[in-house]
Amino acid sequence: MKNKYFKHPALIALAVLSLASCKKDKVGEEAIEPYTVPATYNFAGVDYSSSTNRIIMYNEMNTYLGTVTSAEVSNTVLLNYWNNTGNPFTTNTFLNSLGYNLAAKTADAAVITGYMAKVASNSLSRTVPAVNGTAGFLTRVNGSKVIVGPEGMNYNQAVNKGTMGSLYFKQALDLLAAVPADDNTNPKGATPTAMQKHWDEAFGYLAVPKDYSPDLDYTVAPLSALVFPAKPGAWGGYLAERGKQINAGKTLFDAFLKGRAAIGAKDYKVRDEAIATIKTTWERLDAISALAYVILPQKSDFIGKKGDQFGYISEGYGFIIGLKFRPSTSKLTEANYQKLVSIFTTNYYTLVDDPGLAKLKEAESILRTTYDLQNVTF
Repeated sequence: MKNKYFKHPALIALAVLSLASCKKDKVGEEAIEPYTVPATYNFAGVDYSSSTNRIIMYNEMNTYLGTVTSAEVSNTVLLNYWNNTGNPFTTNTFLNSLGYNLAAKTADAAVITGYMAKVASNSLSRTVPAVNGTAGFLTRVNGSKVIVGPEGMNYNQAVNKGTMGSLYFKQALDLLAAVPADDNTNPKGATPTAMQKHWDEAFGYLAVPKDYSPDLDYTVAPLSALVFPAKPGAWGGYLAERGKQINAGKTLFDAFLKGRAAIGAKDYKVRDEAIATIKTTWERLDAISALAYVILPQKSDFIGKKGDQFGYISEGYGFIIGLKFRPSTSKLTEANYQKLVSIFTTNYYTLVDDPGLAKLKEAESILRTTYDLQNVTF
């Protein structure tokens, strides 16, 4: 016998409302459970130590590179750092036995090692005043020295910022590109899924602490006393130094938090939105950093001060290297990218001795227009 009460219009409406209130969003055939995005990167099972350790490896190598103004730099020693051979790490000795290195994860590694060789060879001229065609030292406004090649490039900066682009940035983008196809069958299990693991490793290359805050100034006490990874390093440092005007720190950190939480709930729509945000913002952070170092050598304080001008342009070139690895959705055309490379690899004496600084202004225009940085100032 049929239940007569279900024929009553009010009861039918109540039943429909009840079913609707219990309905969950769908991803394919799976329901998305409610989830919360935390304020810190303290997810269960997080491990991005391989990313962090590579940054620590480079930091120690960079300390050795920094001795170029006062001592001969050995290319053999640099390659030992790069390849993690011969137990090169003396400050962080645990790195020597990890079984991985910088070389294997760096795109265009031969370019970076070529610049390392230039640092070593130019160190032999560290006591020679640099002039066009001759490697040597230049003095900055603050009295510090910079060692440059015959064409004026400070190869320390090409190595440093080039590694940030061709290793950290490139690896992060590659890891994020792999995420959508990764296994995520049991994201609440005892061990992270492949998707969670790749996401965490990508986050590691941003080089910020788990409790990062864009509102904190890590350059003043007591935070300045901290050492990476307890405080930002590499790209993490540039979130504040150059990225503040585009809100890069909050945007990137929030996107990594949101995407990781979404993976735990299998909310792949939100995950993919986070990936898109990270790619766009990180590329823009690279671009605004390059822009800073094309604007600064044009400022009146540094006109005629080649030590400062060449240091800035060299640093800018390092960031231009990173833009080679920009995502396919980038607004930077290949023609404009090649134009930027051409400008930043022009003889630096020629660049700054041009009364109108035409090539630097052209590079500035490309970066401002492409990345919507018209109102940025340095």
